[in-house]
Amino acid sequence: MKSSELYNLTESVLDVQTMTEELATLTVDPKKFPNPLPKKIGGLFLKKGYRDGDQDDDIVKTASKNISANSLKPSQSEIFLGKSLGMAVGGMAGGDLDAIISQDNHILDGHHRWAATMFANPSAKVGGVQVQKKIGDLIPVLRSVGDALGNKRRGVPEGGDISIYDATFDDILAAVNTGKNMDAKFYNKEKSIAWLESVGEDELKARFAKLQSIKPPEGAPPRTDMPVIDADKGQVKLVSDLLVTGKIDINKPYAKEETQKTVMDVYSDTINVLVNK
Repeated sequence: MKSSELYNLTESVLDVQTMTEELATLTVDPKKFPNPLPKKIGGLFLKKGYRDGDQDDDIVKTASKNISANSLKPSQSEIFLGKSLGMAVGGMAGGDLDAIISQDNHILDGHHRWAATMFANPSAKVGGVQVQKKIGDLIPVLRSVGDALGNKRRGVPEGGDISIYDATFDDILAAVNTGKNMDAKFYNKEKSIAWLESVGEDELKARFAKLQSIKPPEGAPPRTDMPVIDADKGQVKLVSDLLVTGKIDINKPYAKEETQKTVMDVYSDTINVLVNK
């Protein structure tokens, strides 16, 4: 093997290793954050950090963060073209994503608002709450938090769509000119074409190439396995408060497992007691 081939092979191995390590859990035990979180655990999960004998060991710092969109990275493997383009045409370009951002600048939610900004104005500042944990640690923890809050996981948008990472620029032109993969309830052909003309086809092609080059980590979960923190219900602030007060049992040592008993559990326990008297 030539030295140049060996160098390229080594570089490829290192790239894969880096991407894999990006999603590694470094400080949390993923077994403590099962996917999905069992319903029996319920609200107990959201205050488990106070039951491990130390109310300070699970405190995680958070802070408001404003950063240019092109400095952020995705964390899920599916970001849909029509949904993102529709937001861009509708005027989304920067502003508060109202999302959680990891310590290493991955976004945990708000992927489509971020992608819309990359289409409309990649250098625009976007805002969120940055948590001092890396992406590999945050995905399992916040996925469990979303489950504990009763949030429904998200999948492919109704009516279908195509992932940005599988799309071509022709797909963008078809979306703008014909509404393909766009939400029919909101699609406006004249407005979409006017938006494309204001950006310019060459510039939009360059922005699309940039967006496609910012890939999620190798092995990133599909959208259905990503955390759902509902910004419309004020849950970003709620999660931030839970983290900074140490209520989520995010760090070792962990509290003993407990489950909330359902009505049927209590009924079953009562029957067992009566039968075994």
